[in-house]
Amino acid sequence: MNLKLHSLFLMLLTLKIAFGEITEETERIVEDAVLRALDSLTANVDSRQEHSSEQIIVSQQANSESKIAQFTGEVLEEATRILVEEFGMDILPMANEVINKWKNEEEEAISETTTQPSDSIRSKRNAVIRPKRQANNRRRRCFSPPTDCNNRFHTTTRAITGLCNNRQNPELGNSVSQLRRLMGGASYADGLGRIRTRSANGEELPSARLISNTIHDDRANQVFSPSINHLHMIIGQFIAHDVIFMPSSVARDGGALDCSACNAARRVSANCAPIPVPRNDPYFRTPCMRLTRALNGQENFGVRTQIGQNSHFLDLSTVYGSADCEAETVRSFQDGKMLTFDDLGYTLPPQNLNDSNCQSFAPLHCFTCGDFRNSLHPALIPGAHSYIHTVFIKEHNRLANQVKSARPRMSDEQIFQLVRKIMIGMWQHIVYNEYIPKYLPQRTIRNFGLRPLRNGVHRGYSASQDPSITAEYAGAAFRFGHSQARFDFPRLTEEGRPAGNFDLGHDIFYADQNYLAGIGGWEPVMNGMVRMPAMKSDRYFSFGIRNQMFEIRGRNGSGVDLVSINIQRGRDMGLFPYVQYRQLVGLPQVNSFSDLNTTMSRENIQALRNVYSDPEDIDLYVGIMLEEPLAGGQLGPTASFMIGEQFKALKTGDRFFYESIVEGTDNFTQEEIDEIRNKVSLAKLICTNMDFAERINSDIFDHRSRQVECSSLREINIEKFLR
Repeated sequence: MNLKLHSLFLMLLTLKIAFGEITEETERIVEDAVLRALDSLTANVDSRQEHSSEQIIVSQQANSESKIAQFTGEVLEEATRILVEEFGMDILPMANEVINKWKNEEEEAISETTTQPSDSIRSKRNAVIRPKRQANNRRRRCFSPPTDCNNRFHTTTRAITGLCNNRQNPELGNSVSQLRRLMGGASYADGLGRIRTRSANGEELPSARLISNTIHDDRANQVFSPSINHLHMIIGQFIAHDVIFMPSSVARDGGALDCSACNAARRVSANCAPIPVPRNDPYFRTPCMRLTRALNGQENFGVRTQIGQNSHFLDLSTVYGSADCEAETVRSFQDGKMLTFDDLGYTLPPQNLNDSNCQSFAPLHCFTCGDFRNSLHPALIPGAHSYIHTVFIKEHNRLANQVKSARPRMSDEQIFQLVRKIMIGMWQHIVYNEYIPKYLPQRTIRNFGLRPLRNGVHRGYSASQDPSITAEYAGAAFRFGHSQARFDFPRLTEEGRPAGNFDLGHDIFYADQNYLAGIGGWEPVMNGMVRMPAMKSDRYFSFGIRNQMFEIRGRNGSGVDLVSINIQRGRDMGLFPYVQYRQLVGLPQVNSFSDLNTTMSRENIQALRNVYSDPEDIDLYVGIMLEEPLAGGQLGPTASFMIGEQFKALKTGDRFFYESIVEGTDNFTQEEIDEIRNKVSLAKLICTNMDFAERINSDIFDHRSRQVECSSLREINIEKFLR
């Protein structure tokens, strides 16, 4: 087709779409692209060895629903490429009108309100239409919530998946749903999904590992926070695991991709994005570091899009899960309680005998929780009644016992859902009342309306607010906590005496540290978390973070550099360069490195000059980690804005938010809200669920704060929640 005829053809198609007409020719073009995409993907599978026979640690394992999303996304990605090559980008809106038409016809066919399309037509369309969640649930044996968002279940109960939190748009914030983007679009080399590799001036972009070595090595700059303790970093990770889970792409058979080789993108899978390692690297001896691209979950023709596998809400997905079947693996189904492992004389989550990531050998198994990353490192699973997953599981069971005692006739399901509701309310209060004020300045908290109310209720819920996690928050801003991580995790006795430590880099996905009952269980770990400082939140990262993440013991260099991963992940996700986000935040435009002096020190600007050839190339993660912190906060203006915006969305876009009262929703009453806001604290939660704790820091995230008696901290009255 010559250029004039091509332009005329597109113009005619555009006019017909504008008048609500999708022609048979338009559908034929789209169907042809879909079939060719399917053929191309099949041919690529036949010609590649996509996965390795060796064990690969995958910290972001895709579940079955995510794998379905990947298949749909990859068909759409390839079909998009075909359409753009032949007709240009202008055809994509028309192609998406066709998909919308197909989706409507499919819904009508399911409800049997119209004649169903033929099997041959439906087979083409099903390749680009993800199955509705309820269709999947019909094949499950475990509980599935009603699909009608006006059903009483969705009035009284927060669905595990997040489904129907927004009744007008039931998929918003749902598990296995798309991330949103602050800038609307994405920054890819081809405008669609190919990772940027070239500088603004045409040169090759520096390797993420080169940037990490040049800017982020902490060997000469190990500075501890003057006030923030290590517990703050761990709680930040717990928040991240609650709301962020971007699954990694998988091979066509569902196995893990081996993206270690430098040519893996060509020889193994286009979903590989290995990171070049500089010659004479101080730690790694391989030419490239493995990285699998985040799973593509796009649902329309156009740009590659990442998904969140967990629900996007602050709802303790880490404890309860984000899929119905997943949730059932952590419940005892007796008196509303959660499963536990108590064989060691103290409580741990139940053991997981089939964790493919677990590096410990039987009987030192890893654990089953709502989020499989619970065994990422021991601080997330301290035993001996101490911390994080364990403390939330123990508190759930403690409250469940109180409810059962007060209301013996309540069923297991009724007790479980009531206690889960209370636990989520407590968690949200801890995040907004205690965690956020430790790193966001008061001005940011005020501007985004994040401060909990002293009295009254929040009436700011908005069904038009998209609560979904942003790509910028997930891929850059909320990864600031990685710089807080110490190389070691000190243990302290109740009296504050050293009791040994363990190294971060040697214990990733190893569970043996959780079984050391002989040194006092995990109360010494908790003491160390509370009383010892975190690293200062800055551009420097500890040795374990930069060299030993997911390393197998005895095999130096078998892991990855998390800082390099963060930088490359931003490119994988199509995040725009840092300087473009400055304008979104309201900072001055940057035309030269010198223009960065409004938010960065001279030393940090020079560090950027040493590795980037143009300020337009600065990766978002690198830029935000080099900003000077705002007065009264731990972060610079760009990260503060992105995080503040996200927590506002999680508050105003959550129909079940603990301070909210929304018509037609069984929220907490005023009295119940007051019980949470006046009595709940992380310090009390920890004290209550440790066997031997008598005193704890008055400011739970300040290692310098005075200690108070645990008995002096107030405890919620469960009777207030029994109606």
